[in-house]
Amino acid sequence: MLKFTRRAAIGGVMSVAVFAATQGCLTAQAHAEGVHDVLNGLIASYSEHAKEGMSNKSVSELFEKDGFRDYLDAYPVGGLADGFVWKPGMGATFTGPYSKLEIKAPFTDYIPLPEGPVLDPKKTYKIGFVFHGFNHPWLISLADTAAWEAARHPNVEIEVIDAEFDDNKMGQVIDTWVAKKYDGIVLWPSREAPMGPPVDRAIDAGIPVVSVDRRTSSEKISSEVLGNFYANGLQEGLYLKEVLKAGNIVLNRKDLGSTADSIRTGAFLEVIGNVDGFSIQGNYHTNSQRTLAFQSTADALQAFNDISVSFNTGGEEAMGALDAIREAKRLNSAPDGKKIIILANDDAKEVLKEIADGNIDMVSPYTPLIGDIGIRAVIKHIGAKEGLNEAPPKLIMTPNLPMITKTKMVIEGVETMTPDEWPYAYGPAVN
Repeated sequence: MLKFTRRAAIGGVMSVAVFAATQGCLTAQAHAEGVHDVLNGLIASYSEHAKEGMSNKSVSELFEKDGFRDYLDAYPVGGLADGFVWKPGMGATFTGPYSKLEIKAPFTDYIPLPEGPVLDPKKTYKIGFVFHGFNHPWLISLADTAAWEAARHPNVEIEVIDAEFDDNKMGQVIDTWVAKKYDGIVLWPSREAPMGPPVDRAIDAGIPVVSVDRRTSSEKISSEVLGNFYANGLQEGLYLKEVLKAGNIVLNRKDLGSTADSIRTGAFLEVIGNVDGFSIQGNYHTNSQRTLAFQSTADALQAFNDISVSFNTGGEEAMGALDAIREAKRLNSAPDGKKIIILANDDAKEVLKEIADGNIDMVSPYTPLIGDIGIRAVIKHIGAKEGLNEAPPKLIMTPNLPMITKTKMVIEGVETMTPDEWPYAYGPAVN
């Protein structure tokens, strides 16, 4: 009997992409299929070249010191479930039940369920959704999409609980739902290791469990809905290579060992690792906090007078860096009087405004609007348990999204979108 392991699954999906890239069959076919495949082909290509070696000593030393290869090799890269092809403009528009903001969710057609009763219409299904951060714009948007999907089905009852960044509390919530014999559980874990045991207990009790965005350490988990961290960092590198051939870079990174830091920063370094003109001048961990990114950037500006690039692993970091650069009146202080290039992730509305205004140069979208996929996946797992449908895949990759730039560009086959063209930004509007 074939034993399924996470690493086996990861190796399988990555090997498909690497094989396709090395066979040179991605370019024309992937363009026809969508941006997801284009970016997966570039990920495979740059990863293979980086494994052969990096000529840039500054980049290579950091890449080796922080062990990025181990993280990158373990992160899944692969195709979408059921051959889904995502295109800009897809998705439903609604008002977020919690944020009360208008939302355009990009993936509501992915692993679809028609509106109305699900599975056995005579039964009511109880689903628990536990996450952290009702007061965080990214995370409340995640909860909005989960609650919206549940509300489309009159025989689904959802309980949404904020564990307030307390792993123990999240574990207790899951155990409570197990004791109450809930039909399914969806979670957004803050960290992998602490959530493995409670997820295992739920699975052992016969309750399907689906994680969204971040991972748990459980190998029993029913499905993981995974984001596009690899494509985020890759596109920051692609943009930089396109607009600049040399310069000093300051990094504002998330906490060391977090998935968002290791994959985004590692992918960025893979892309620029064979461009000899770049140098890592500053390397900070600002832990998703705008104030820390402001301080680290202010320190770097004081220490160095020739910074060309501010790399940021998140939108909060990018906004903090921009605030520091503005306060120091250093926006155009790169060598030869050029603008400091600011690279970002996370498509918050305030970040897109700064792109439109020409202050931040690009952003790789990382949408929180994926809670609906988790709800649909767990419903399908419940249906499979009842013999009503097939189970969804264990690994559910979310579509890679194209970078956003002030003006339209085509970079290594990736057609960028402008802020005006991007309907999926989250968070409060900014004037």
